[in-house]
Amino acid sequence: MKDSSRVQAAIEIIQEVFKFNRPADRFISDYFKSHRYIGGKDRREISALVWQAVRCYGRLSFVMKENLTPRTAIMSLLFYQGKNADCFFNGEKYAPAVLSDTERKVLDGLAERLPEADLECPDWLRGKIDVADVIAMVQKAPLDLRVNTLKTDRPQTLSILRDSGINAYETPFSPYGIRIDERMDICSHPLYRKGWIEIQDEGSQIVSLLTQAKPGQSVIDWCAGGGGKTLALSAMMQAKGELYAVDKDVRRLKDLPERAGRAKADNIILLKDYDHLKTYDLVLVDAPCTSTGTWRRCADAKWRLSEEWANSIVGEQRKILDNACRHVKKGGRLFYITCSLDFRENESQVAVFLQNHQEFELEDLRPVLERLTTIRMSEKTIRLHPSLLHTDGFFAASFIKK
Repeated sequence: MKDSSRVQAAIEIIQEVFKFNRPADRFISDYFKSHRYIGGKDRREISALVWQAVRCYGRLSFVMKENLTPRTAIMSLLFYQGKNADCFFNGEKYAPAVLSDTERKVLDGLAERLPEADLECPDWLRGKIDVADVIAMVQKAPLDLRVNTLKTDRPQTLSILRDSGINAYETPFSPYGIRIDERMDICSHPLYRKGWIEIQDEGSQIVSLLTQAKPGQSVIDWCAGGGGKTLALSAMMQAKGELYAVDKDVRRLKDLPERAGRAKADNIILLKDYDHLKTYDLVLVDAPCTSTGTWRRCADAKWRLSEEWANSIVGEQRKILDNACRHVKKGGRLFYITCSLDFRENESQVAVFLQNHQEFELEDLRPVLERLTTIRMSEKTIRLHPSLLHTDGFFAASFIKK
């Protein structure tokens, strides 16, 4: 494809993406399914342009206001890349139509550079998320892998990846993490199919390790979802003991049996519902949240968030904690995780829970984090800041039942 044709394809995708009513990756996937003639290299170029527009949406909206359209978005990005938009908007077959007089006025009125990236945050969330984290999450996330210690170790895995031509290296904090900067389909790699590696952000690996799950314990992953942390806990437990996985939406668990089998995570037991539960040494609540800490990976998610829904999720988290805490053994722990950076979903939830459940006390997680990362925190709870650790953003708190 010509460059101008790629630009036109990106405009067509952005026309739907900028509605922000479905995840952007679904629109991109649907577009390529209906345009199967587009080759792999062209798909990568088109996708990169679309995601660049999404990552700059807040700044482009600020600059152009009511003049922001899919065409002016791409036109402006080309300008800020030092490219002549007329070379792409040339009206040729499969290329965008030439710029209108209105679009040219917008182009001529652009400042020399885009504003600061702190604008990449919805107005109603301003002040609720650290500005440094908002800026850090504009950057594209690398591909992080967790080595499955039930089958192998990190040095051996790194050696095999490098021998296959992949520029892989150790993550700075997780002892089981591997990072790859290049874009690739790791799921087709033999190591993934053999269950030696799983895709998991280093931040997610760190909060999994903070749970301190041990072999022989009885553990339940209360909101297991796809099972990423379930598999990490199984490895920590050396597949010994009982590890139950349950989720309100059982459909989310559908791939976990295959993944667990591939990983030799033989202690995972799937539950269909929350009936007939017992008590456990560790109850992990990886709570549903606004996911504001994952904007590096889901750059469009911030613009699909509504303040009303964010307020409702706070109440849902509280109910989940109230229910889950009933199933903690005496001396056991309730471990609360979110991938949110909003105080209301994190520190505020901890304060309310301790006030309502005086049979629990807050565990100090700082020594555990310091052993892993050498980073010292000021609070007993843990916040993983994208601006500090260059991971997704997470919050973790541990409650011990007296």
